[in-house]
Amino acid sequence: MDRAASPHTVLLDFDGVLSLNASSLLLLALHEGINRHTELPIEATVTQFKAISTFPQRDSLRVLFAGLGIEQHLSAEIDALRSLTAVRGTPLTLGEGVEAFCAQQRARNVRLRVFSTMDRTTARRSLLDGLFRPEDYVALDHASKADPDTYAALLAAEGEVDPGQWLLVDDSPLALRAAKIAGLRTVLMRGAVFSDDDVSAFGSFIDAQVTSFAELGAFLTAEDDRPAPLPASRL
Repeated sequence: MDRAASPHTVLLDFDGVLSLNASSLLLLALHEGINRHTELPIEATVTQFKAISTFPQRDSLRVLFAGLGIEQHLSAEIDALRSLTAVRGTPLTLGEGVEAFCAQQRARNVRLRVFSTMDRTTARRSLLDGLFRPEDYVALDHASKADPDTYAALLAAEGEVDPGQWLLVDDSPLALRAAKIAGLRTVLMRGAVFSDDDVSAFGSFIDAQVTSFAELGAFLTAEDDRPAPLPASRL
């Protein structure tokens, strides 16, 4: 199918993308929450956090807490995570250049959507007030960002027949894997949580890697300069 080189819709994760420091702070907060009830090394918390960060929050944390024998504390700790705006005095903040990036892409008629496991009751979502409208948020509910069917369902609901017109920006290679299987384009936002080793196994599912919104904006602008693919009849 002939299509424009640049995607018309960009899905932006919040934790680790729109807020570059949110993933690291949520990891630290989860570790502190677990250790209020049982001792778990930070290295073990990191491993669990990487595995569950794209899954529905309550379901994934229930498995973790039940496995550690502290499920009775699940609701309180989830409430603590949902109300989180700072950890050890460090506030969750928007990534540098987010506002400029959003303005740039909207001027290019690119639609921006927030694709995150947080919901309307999550305190950190207030960081996006004035930058995104309620209809800009994708309601994940109990869907998993690690499941390709989540993206297929979103495209179907939008009436989109060309998945390549959509692009996911996420810091989790597991989410990018699912999006790529569903036919979307993918960009990894590099952060402090996922290491080079974590990413290397998913290389075939990642179209590009960036470390900032300036780089992301430059990547999308460069896509405009790429020629559109020829129709199949001319190949």
